[in-house]
Amino acid sequence: MVRRGSLRWAVKTSFVHYVRMVAAGSVEVLDGAQASPDGVFEFPLSEASEGASGRVLRCAGAVRFSAHHGFLEVDLRDLELSLSANGGELSIAGPEGGRTAIATTDPLAPAAEPGLIRWTGLVPRLTEAGVEVFGNVYPAGTEMAPLEALVLLD
Repeated sequence: MVRRGSLRWAVKTSFVHYVRMVAAGSVEVLDGAQASPDGVFEFPLSEASEGASGRVLRCAGAVRFSAHHGFLEVDLRDLELSLSANGGELSIAGPEGGRTAIATTDPLAPAAEPGLIRWTGLVPRLTEAGVEVFGNVYPAGTEMAPLEALVLLD
């Protein structure tokens, strides 16, 4: 079901700083993603579903990090957050059409407010596949910036 909402994520402050300042690289927001002045990237919700195994939030948009004349390229596109009682998984669109699970999170119950459901303070930890996506800079288990997911109810 298509609902309004978003996933807000600063990725990892030190990584973004490195790309922009140290490596003289670039950070691009594409396809509907937005960058806020506080360094958080916002990916618009394109679909939300709920089943026996939990909830899945699919987001549109992308953030592309590029540095070292193209030797460092990180493309975070079409994020998907799967949430269950056992924890969460953050994945991105893979380079060959599949999905790549880049991080996992501990379980966190959403806060239900009138007209919305919100997950605040989800802390993604890199998977082995996430290590590769980020250019083998961080080891598996590295904590990334906390993320927030918001689904507006009709």
